[in-house]
Amino acid sequence: METRCGGDPVEVEQLVETLGEPIARGAEAYLYLIDWLGERAVLKLRLPKRYRHAALDTRLRWRRTVTEARAMLAALEAGVPVPKLYYVDPLCSIIVMEYINGVKLADLIEAGDPRARSLARLFGTYAAKLHEAGISHGDLTTSNVLVAGDNIFLIDFGLASLKSSEREQAVDVHLYMRSLESTHPEAVEEMLEAFLEGYRSVRGADKTERIMELVREIRLMGRYRAERRTAWRQE
Repeated sequence: METRCGGDPVEVEQLVETLGEPIARGAEAYLYLIDWLGERAVLKLRLPKRYRHAALDTRLRWRRTVTEARAMLAALEAGVPVPKLYYVDPLCSIIVMEYINGVKLADLIEAGDPRARSLARLFGTYAAKLHEAGISHGDLTTSNVLVAGDNIFLIDFGLASLKSSEREQAVDVHLYMRSLESTHPEAVEEMLEAFLEGYRSVRGADKTERIMELVREIRLMGRYRAERRTAWRQE
């Protein structure tokens, strides 16, 4: 299918009309299931934000599209399964990628699937490989892991960093823990233990403990802010 446009917000909106109903809607982008050279594929389109200055909006969407594509390629080089890239158009903020016919790890944990623990361990292994390569995912939750057969694929690198600090990597682990606590509270201990087993197998005990120290700092700061907001409301 033809996806090119001039990058103008009006042209992007016209393209949206031709793509039909998205299979997923996010705050930043829509996902569409399309035919790409006879194969099923996913088209990710970052939408213009009219509340931003047009030039700034175009630049931000361009940069985030390029960063996401580079992060996916870097992840593959690090041995982390992600959808294959078919096409990238930074001007129009489009990425076309492989369609993964799978289910979210979040859904398997929710259903009590017996494979969940081993998949969480594998998830930890891949997260550690990302971090060893200097990549932070930025939204490392159970909803951004697709399970296909015996393997998993990490998706949605829209907030990724290619030169991440230890604290950014700790934020990844913190977000994984938050996703467990918010959607799978009964499985937090088991799924975190399995994740850290996989993580430790790649990065070793010392590095893993360093990351977890930072995670604890981040979580303490989050609780402090929540307590302050509560106090302000009471005042």
